[in-house]
Amino acid sequence: MSEYVMLFHGDLSIREHLLAAQQQCAIEDTPWKCFQHVIFIPGLFHLKMASADAIWHTFLQPISAQDDDSALMQDIGILHPKETGIYGSKPGFHYMHQLITYDVEAKKHNSLHMDLEKFAASEPSFDDLKNMADQLACTYIANHRLQWMRSAQHAQCNKQYKNCLLLNKYMLLYEELSYAMNLGDIGQVETCVVAWIMILKATWKHKYAMHMTDFLCNTHFYYPKGLRKAIWYHILINPTGKKGKFQAVDWCVINGGKGSNHTVDHIILESPLVQWNFLRTHLTNQHAKADMAQTFKQLCMYIAEHSPHKPMLGQNSKYCVPDLFSKGLKLIDKKEIGVDVEAGEDHATLEDLAVELGI
Repeated sequence: MSEYVMLFHGDLSIREHLLAAQQQCAIEDTPWKCFQHVIFIPGLFHLKMASADAIWHTFLQPISAQDDDSALMQDIGILHPKETGIYGSKPGFHYMHQLITYDVEAKKHNSLHMDLEKFAASEPSFDDLKNMADQLACTYIANHRLQWMRSAQHAQCNKQYKNCLLLNKYMLLYEELSYAMNLGDIGQVETCVVAWIMILKATWKHKYAMHMTDFLCNTHFYYPKGLRKAIWYHILINPTGKKGKFQAVDWCVINGGKGSNHTVDHIILESPLVQWNFLRTHLTNQHAKADMAQTFKQLCMYIAEHSPHKPMLGQNSKYCVPDLFSKGLKLIDKKEIGVDVEAGEDHATLEDLAVELGI
């Protein structure tokens, strides 16, 4: 038996195939033949895709969620007026990632209520920025006060304001996950994953929630220290070596791997199209990135006019955004209560993981 292990990256279907192979070979007489040396690491790019899809399921898929002035679909009508149908059906990861990136920046600008250029010229200290960030987070992001707000009488209840607080929370969690991945901050990535486990559970992505929970529990409670460190150092990679350019391994495989589209047979099959494109090089050019300055300005003006950050008593909404944290936690607790513990063995839970990470 070798003293080395094989770190195996992939999506959930790959993990299910690996688990099936390990279960089938469990009767073998050596650990090597049982595939015990293969350690699965989930692809974080697929986790980001699932997270973006969870936001779509919550804020764009329901028809009733698109009618309010502060609804996310209204922002799409300004950012991408010709693609509202795509966002209403099944937009995919690229569309959702771009939408979240633009929309969260516009809502940040609206919540500040100040001239950013003048504020930057005042040269605020780090403590000033930290205090401002804490104040904004307490005011414009859903927290423990949400249940009390929703239990208020109808005349005192502002459903659109509470929907906006939840939208800010979920989109900022997505932005935090992306930022931590880009910087290679593994500890912050794990903290974000714990939050997304509850959201994925609440949006019926049970497999993602289960596999991510198993991976984190195995890493923190069952794997030896050396293996744990090896996983942390290889869950993200930086192909360019530049700051803020870390990538998930599965993203690198999808965008630069040697898949079926890179075989000699496929290149020969597509060679007429390649030759035709070379003959037309004088008619084409490389397009620059879209200039979104004016569009972003229009979005900021619309959000300021229909500001979701100014509570108005009695403002009703056709759609009530669910508290995915509470819903997911209830489903997880219900599942853990039903776990068979007759053998008397300890079972690491999401709560144990939260304590371990200091959440």
